[in-house]
Amino acid sequence: MKIALLSNVTTSVLESVLSETAEVWSPPGFGSWIEISLSPPEEMRAFAPDKICILIDSKYGEEHFPVADAVKSLNEYFPSVPVCVIDLKALADEIGSEFYDERMWQLAKMPWSLKAIKEIAKVLSPIKKVVAVDFDGTLWNGVVGEEEIIPCTQFQEQLLELKNRGILLVALSKNNLKDIESVWRKEGMVLSLSDFAAMRIDWNSKAENLLSIADELNLNTDSFVFVDDNPSERAEMRAHVPSVSVSPFPIDLSVYFPPSEATEEGSKRTLHYQSEAQRKEFSTGKKLEDYLEGLQMRITLKVMEEKDIPRVAELSQRSNQFNVATNRYTENDLKAFLDDPKRLITVLSVADRFGDLGLVAFMQVFNGEIIDWVMSCRAMNRRLEFALQEFTEKKLASMGEKSLKAFWRRTAKNAPVKDLYERLSFNLISETEEEKHYERILG
Repeated sequence: MKIALLSNVTTSVLESVLSETAEVWSPPGFGSWIEISLSPPEEMRAFAPDKICILIDSKYGEEHFPVADAVKSLNEYFPSVPVCVIDLKALADEIGSEFYDERMWQLAKMPWSLKAIKEIAKVLSPIKKVVAVDFDGTLWNGVVGEEEIIPCTQFQEQLLELKNRGILLVALSKNNLKDIESVWRKEGMVLSLSDFAAMRIDWNSKAENLLSIADELNLNTDSFVFVDDNPSERAEMRAHVPSVSVSPFPIDLSVYFPPSEATEEGSKRTLHYQSEAQRKEFSTGKKLEDYLEGLQMRITLKVMEEKDIPRVAELSQRSNQFNVATNRYTENDLKAFLDDPKRLITVLSVADRFGDLGLVAFMQVFNGEIIDWVMSCRAMNRRLEFALQEFTEKKLASMGEKSLKAFWRRTAKNAPVKDLYERLSFNLISETEEEKHYERILG
């Protein structure tokens, strides 16, 4: 993802942290965010951001900023790009005295401590996939069994819209499951228990429960946003699982999940994860071969078509573990690739006895080299990579290709595919700590 970052203070250290998960552009110079917003320069337009973030710290500037004018202007120049305004005051109040570091301000006009920079980076990071939400005081006003329950209808509507876009909802509530059953029938309730991909409704630590859910869903904790009205619960989560984004309350969901178009695949994501729980239960006590045979998988392989582009773009943006290079693509990028004779993009879809997982993997070959091989984490460990390899190599051979090159590039989370090409009988040509290059003779 490409993020354009506009701020009234220097953000160089923040940019270096963000660069681990996104491309970042910020204007040269200092304090030019207003001018940039009202008249974006050619460099910013050429950067073509996927998201624009306005980061204002009122402690180090005027009391009133023309933020609304800036947003209006940016929306006119970049009509399809979400513009997010980050409320640093709420985050600073949440963190307390450790948010600012006067030495940083004196040295580099950077007001925030390293702790604060990490918290800000978590807000801006583009890899959010899950909202972990409390019940009492969050999904509804009141405490079950003690007070009248009044549903927070608008907030629930926002969560349901996120779920329909493919963001997972998980429940973390200190309650008894039987006690809350009647709440879901109240007038004004929008969500139901079936909207949650996973739940922990008990009296255990919410931090421990979130770790348990992350393991169950096979997702990294840095893809979670935690929402809870209780400051002590937020502090505990921040202390025990520091990679989780812990939002001040109430939350502005658009900061973490900028507006985007819903996709058919996204709308089914919760069902995918619910059926994955059934698969895990089915796998208990079975050898891998017996488990895979019992899944009764049905695989579809083909060259990417225009209708596949939204899902392939989504995979490129969201997948980190099974991703040999971690290139990120927009739908426009992929549309431009369709008619390029030097490129071949193949895709794999799979269904099994528990449901249809949809399009879960793609490979891109450019000028005789695999530059992308991406698979959804929910489809890993099924040996699907062998099927996609065989299909792609046959396609290339029919096009007259005699050999196929490939590489693996180290990124923060793609260690699971470090030895992918060795497993697929590619010949290692060269190797460094950061990259490995391969070649394989076809036919």
